[in-house]
Amino acid sequence: MNNEITQKNNVLTEKHEKGRFEGFRFYAHPSATQEFQSEQEHNPASDEDLELAFSQRATRFCASANGDFTISSDGIVRWIGQTVGKLAPTEDILKPKVILLADTQLNGENRDKVVTRLERFVIFHFESTLKPLFDLRNAETLTDSTRGLAIQLANSLGILPRWKVAEHVKNLDQQSRAVLRQLGVRFGAFHIYVTAILKPASVQAMALLWNLKNDTCNPIGFSEILAALAAGRTSLVVDSTYNPKLYALAGYKILKQRAVRIDILERLASLIRLALKWKPGTGPRPEGAYDGKSFFVTPTMMSILGANGTDMEEILQGLSYQSHPCSPDMFEKVLSSFDNDPLTTQSCPEAEFVGDQWQIIAMSDTPQNNEKDADKSSCAVEAFPEAEPIGNFADYKHTTESNKIILLWRYNHQRTHHTQNNHNKFGQKRQDQYKKAFKTKNNTTNKIFHNNVSHPQKDALFIHKDAPHKKRSYEKNNFQGDFSKKKFSHERNDPDPDSPFAKLAVLRNQFISNKKANNAPFKDD
Repeated sequence: MNNEITQKNNVLTEKHEKGRFEGFRFYAHPSATQEFQSEQEHNPASDEDLELAFSQRATRFCASANGDFTISSDGIVRWIGQTVGKLAPTEDILKPKVILLADTQLNGENRDKVVTRLERFVIFHFESTLKPLFDLRNAETLTDSTRGLAIQLANSLGILPRWKVAEHVKNLDQQSRAVLRQLGVRFGAFHIYVTAILKPASVQAMALLWNLKNDTCNPIGFSEILAALAAGRTSLVVDSTYNPKLYALAGYKILKQRAVRIDILERLASLIRLALKWKPGTGPRPEGAYDGKSFFVTPTMMSILGANGTDMEEILQGLSYQSHPCSPDMFEKVLSSFDNDPLTTQSCPEAEFVGDQWQIIAMSDTPQNNEKDADKSSCAVEAFPEAEPIGNFADYKHTTESNKIILLWRYNHQRTHHTQNNHNKFGQKRQDQYKKAFKTKNNTTNKIFHNNVSHPQKDALFIHKDAPHKKRSYEKNNFQGDFSKKKFSHERNDPDPDSPFAKLAVLRNQFISNKKANNAPFKDD
């Protein structure tokens, strides 16, 4: 029996087609399954011929170029369109392992060669598509202070919210930051990220690794987000049915109902920073600056974000900015006062033509403009007067223009509740510390007595040497009635003789005894 092995992935046994190859798996046709199995049992040579076909196929596989392999979004590795393996997650998110999908006829040395070639392609695929992350993690120029941030950034697939690593970034010196910048790291106002990974191929590879790590397959909406990224969309409407992590993997930051690409968000932050940094009288007013404390939305901001006025309100509110309405008259008045500032006008002189060629062009443009103006017929202008809106449309237009409100934006500095509570508790504790000595035996707070007469000796009894204030006035907190009738006691049953309060008590007793000896009690005024 002679078996003919063709180059079309088919095995011909006795000139009759018995099956086909799919990767490294052989599928016998249903009509020839029983005959093929019985022939394998009675004729061992047929199984050897099948192993020979697997061996030749393995040789072709190992000699194939990387372009013959692909990895789909579900983690399946294909060779010339046929499934040969699948990816599985490992502890290192950037280095998944590959599982070979093959029949037992592929064994021995041939199987080892196939596995080695398959692993080499998987490593090549991720190291090429995510090269900035591998370069960042394996860089030899990293120091102890930068290596931790680099590894954390690589394990987070190139994007980290700045607040998560704020302390680490704060401790980096300029030299360490320069090393990371050379590796493609950008220190933004909202994110620390690698700029080169915000590409469709890199995002697709990162999404695949994240899906493997989280045991998900083809999440809903990722293809739409990836298509928006490939189309150059800088912002898009958030779909609530999609996993928010998919937007983050694609390099988008969700701000309420809009998702903004993080590099564009940093450009917006730079424009806002320039507008808020400017102070009146310090130089030319940058675009968007108002009074040094607020800014307003400019066409440039809307252009880079691809958003309208309503979208900008959501985006700025998502960034913790708060709007304040301003009337158009007041807005124009403030801007005109700044634009007419002598320092501003002197800082921006009018551009002048330089060179003979520019003078010739300027002279040639002057008569042409005059001729164009002369060509305009005065009668034609007079024959067609400017149209004026009438009826309800005119009233609507006038109302709309008069009621137009301009929004000025400021950053909303929100104080955390726990900070305030801790401050209040600390202040109350300090106050109670100096009230304990003046509580009665019934554990009630001492009453404050008033007297118009000031007694320095009496005032000295109530001044503690560790008091938080240097000067304390007790002019209003004097005593009424007979001082000897007031009873003071400590909360402690056994007072410490070295305590300042014990010494004050001794002075008090001496003061009372002196009064009794002199028979001169206090009198109320």
